[in-house]
Amino acid sequence: MKVDLTGITGSTIDNINSTQHAPAEHAVVSNVETNSTEDAATVSVVSARVNSLVAQANNAPEIREDKVESLRQAIASGQYSVDPAQIAEAMIRESE
Repeated sequence: MKVDLTGITGSTIDNINSTQHAPAEHAVVSNVETNSTEDAATVSVVSARVNSLVAQANNAPEIREDKVESLRQAIASGQYSVDPAQIAEAMIRESE
């Protein structure tokens, strides 16, 4: 059987082969061709979209400086307030 992986990156192939996910979650098998000597299948993945999302995630800063600076200014000016009930609820949700 011949499998055409045109346009699929190494990380996408790793995800397809992952035992954590069923292949149907990552790929669609189409254009299955058969003949007497060799079977062939073309696996098409929305690889452009996957690669775009991977690139966005990889290029995102680990620390969102704009958010940090905004919180820093609110704390310095005394405008930052914390709702203890919301914190308690979040802690309970996280522990479940």
